[in-house]
Amino acid sequence: MKKIQLQNQPPATPLPIVIAGALVDGKENYLTIGAYGVMSVQPPVVYISSMKAHYTNAGIKKTGYFSINVPSADLIKKTDYCGLVSGRDSDKSLVFSAFYREKKYAPMIRECPVNVLCKVAKTMELPNNEVFIGDVVEYYVDKDCLTDNSPDPKKIDPLLLAGRSYRKLGRIAGTAFAAGKALIKKS
Repeated sequence: MKKIQLQNQPPATPLPIVIAGALVDGKENYLTIGAYGVMSVQPPVVYISSMKAHYTNAGIKKTGYFSINVPSADLIKKTDYCGLVSGRDSDKSLVFSAFYREKKYAPMIRECPVNVLCKVAKTMELPNNEVFIGDVVEYYVDKDCLTDNSPDPKKIDPLLLAGRSYRKLGRIAGTAFAAGKALIKKS
């Protein structure tokens, strides 16, 4: 297969869309983010990368907490809205219903099927972005999105970003940690 070199850009693979939640001046605020990932499974550590100018960053830095909320595809309009407008100009606390466990560290979105409360472990400065690395403190999944007590991606129905399009998950391609076993040489 012939390779064509393109202008430098992020890989064309679909990216998970999450909504970061933070308290900014004591008020719930939400920011749609396409730069999110898992850094460690044990212990669970995640990151979000946000442009330095984003209003939400100030709340994360002040409180030391943020939430990651995984929206389902039926929340596409509200999810997109939270990425289009700034909390400086619009009250995004009214877009979703917030919930907290015990203390008000960072708002988690009741309408999202997956919610993760994170405590900032480290902040990295990039030229245009701040990367917030967070230790997972609390993890919630809607009961109806579980299969055999594990989160079921098909039931969660997360939004993915591919270029300028939102996408949904497709079919299962294989079993993780099993599909490649046939290539392991027996000695």
